[in-house]
Amino acid sequence: MKKFKFRLQRLLDIREAKEKEIKNEMAAILTIQNRERQKQDQYRKSIDEQHVKFAELIKGGRYSYSAASSFERYIDFAHKVIRDQQERIDAMEPEIQKIRDRLVEASRERKVVEKLKQRRRDEFMYEYNREIAKENDDTNQNVFVKRRIEAMTVGSEA
Repeated sequence: MKKFKFRLQRLLDIREAKEKEIKNEMAAILTIQNRERQKQDQYRKSIDEQHVKFAELIKGGRYSYSAASSFERYIDFAHKVIRDQQERIDAMEPEIQKIRDRLVEASRERKVVEKLKQRRRDEFMYEYNREIAKENDDTNQNVFVKRRIEAMTVGSEA
């Protein structure tokens, strides 16, 4: 019996490749977005550290106008950077959604062909098993007939 061969395997391969390409595209843009989020987190952490340092200056009596001014400028700058990064992150969302939609569609198209392949494989296995059962029946029938003939010849010789 020949082995299972799916006639639309090339189509399935193409759809899998398309889905993989879209996944890579999604991963690339999410990596960029995550980098922006990490920068935000770094600046937030830095702001907290600067607050602690400034509070220590005040507690230690080493408060000066220039230190307060410098602290305020840094905090304003850090907040501006965080806002700018958030704008970049938000600007990426429509593109991410488009890619996500394309990925869902590509995945759906691949699954349709995979279901067809599974159905064809099931049909193939059904036919294959039927053929094997038929061959077994034929073999058993032949063995039965041979035994019957042998029994008849042995019975007639006696």
